[in-house]
Amino acid sequence: MHSVLAYLYRLSPVSLQSVLLSAFSAHLNRQRYGGRFPEFRALLEESQWWDRNRLRAWQEEQLRRVLSHAYEHVPYYRETFRHHGYDPARFQGLEDLQKLPVLDRDIVKHRVADLKSRALPPGGLTEGHTSGTTGSPITLFYDADMIAMNYAVMDRQYRWAGLRMEQDGDRAAVLRGNVIVPLEQKQPPYWRHNRALNQLIFSSFHLSPQNLGDFLAALREFAPAVLDGYPSSLYVLAKLLLNEGERLPLKAAITSSETLYDFQREAIEAAFTCRVFDYYAAAERVIFSVECDHHAGHHLCEEYGVTELLDEHDLPVADGTEGFMVGTSLHNLGMPLIRYRTTDRGALKANQCSCGRPLALMEDVTTKAEDVLRLRDGRLISPSVLTHPFKPLDSIEGSQLIQTALDRLLIRLVPGGKFTDSDRQHLVRELKARLGDDMRIDIELVGELPRTSRGKFKWVINEVGTGL
Repeated sequence: MHSVLAYLYRLSPVSLQSVLLSAFSAHLNRQRYGGRFPEFRALLEESQWWDRNRLRAWQEEQLRRVLSHAYEHVPYYRETFRHHGYDPARFQGLEDLQKLPVLDRDIVKHRVADLKSRALPPGGLTEGHTSGTTGSPITLFYDADMIAMNYAVMDRQYRWAGLRMEQDGDRAAVLRGNVIVPLEQKQPPYWRHNRALNQLIFSSFHLSPQNLGDFLAALREFAPAVLDGYPSSLYVLAKLLLNEGERLPLKAAITSSETLYDFQREAIEAAFTCRVFDYYAAAERVIFSVECDHHAGHHLCEEYGVTELLDEHDLPVADGTEGFMVGTSLHNLGMPLIRYRTTDRGALKANQCSCGRPLALMEDVTTKAEDVLRLRDGRLISPSVLTHPFKPLDSIEGSQLIQTALDRLLIRLVPGGKFTDSDRQHLVRELKARLGDDMRIDIELVGELPRTSRGKFKWVINEVGTGL
């Protein structure tokens, strides 16, 4: 929420908080489901069945438009194209991408102004941030078409799960990183009603064995068709239900933003007697992949962007071989990212899904493996909700969170040149707002962050166990 609205929200009684939440959501809905959303929704309904040749031709037409716009209106790309001798007027096809360098997050972080299109007014862009689970979030900007396409793709995944989205859609219970209930609140309701999207939004920060009865009673009264949230949060709720011998039948569960492990999927499906539909969506808006009802992998939404799998030397890898996921947006002219190298790794499957959709299949993304925190009062906190305090800071080159005791969290930071006491206070304040004032937070400035013997990085480490 915007700062003024967030301030009013905190001061308001529960009933008014639901009204404010619904009003803010209605405002966002005009942006998300207005504009070209109906057009994109209709396109995706048709294009999911296109053959590979027709899909490729459509991608190339969109890519031609993006490359031409980038050369004409984006300073960074005009400079880069000229340096590499690339002229988009001589566009040949998807192979043109290999004539251009890979764009990494450091370039985006330090040249964000030069990556924004000069053809769009500054007020025409919406600001966003990456999660920061690599330790250093970056600022991004999206245009209206990008936002509409993003929600059209999400809408299609809901339909693949047999669900309806938007205001008149199926009832949804949501368990994400929303700070919608004051942390000091010790009595229910630990949820708020978003009438604009027919959602009951639960506080992940109040999820504990002691509060299970309240959560379950609210869920049964609301009678949602779907549970949508972080895998770790849904898993915690599922395990609490299973431990009590309880079940809560749903149409489907939707998960994203973290690696979904097999043991988590099994527990969620057992507790809610439904299938899990997982999706991967890069905050940079270059890659989106979703599960269909055949659950044979994640379909790449190839109408959304062009995805490459590259090795550490930026060379293509064979199908079935893991590589870095590199994406090119086909819609975001406001801040086009061309060959953007994510920090996630995946692999393309050689086979086609038995559902009959020609959209390429990808293995599960396996680089978002983080631990759940367990607090002294029994609450279990998803690592994804801890990313939010880091998002507005551009003065951190890297970070890592280590829980060393139930009431102690060590944050290792690789600071940028502008890291200040104000930034330090912001982190401590915002983390305490999510974890409680009794959580001792120590910040240690370091030159580099440790990695495993295989070179992998883990952002959140729990050294005390979860008790599940």
